Amino acid sequence: MSRQRNVARDSDTDEEQGLLPSKRRNSKNKNAYELYRLRDVERFITKIYWLVILSFMAAGIAMVATLSERTFRDVFMAESLLSTLGVSAYVVLIILLLMCNNHKEMRIVLLLSLCVFIGAVSGFMTALHLLDISITLKKTTHG
Repeated sequence: MSRQRNVARDSDTDEEQGLLPSKRRNSKNKNAYELYRLRDVERFITKIYWLVILSFMAAGIAMVATLSERTFRDVFMAESLLSTLGVSAYVVLIILLLMCNNHKEMRIVLLLSLCVFIGAVSGFMTALHLLDISITLKKTTHG
């Protein structure tokens, strides 16, 4: 008799587990959702990574064009600062990009480094252009 009751209880719990969400199902859904979110974040980081690399290449092209045209020859030490600090930092960052491209953990560090470099170079070149414009205006006004 007790054997029949145990069988009946076991079948009741099986039926209830089919109707009610179990902890195992919730954890599987939660893990699947977290995996989906991680993949989504990884795709986002990859897109931003390539966007920053394109901006980095554009900053390098702008530096080379500026240095080859000798745009800032009238500004004191502008070309020497841009050629020594800018080009050497650019080369170091390219070496880091080539060596650490496959490490997904290093991509965030590279992103931050590239963003700081792009911001510094673009800010410096913008300031140099404004200074060059003011020097040109002073020359035309007084000359």
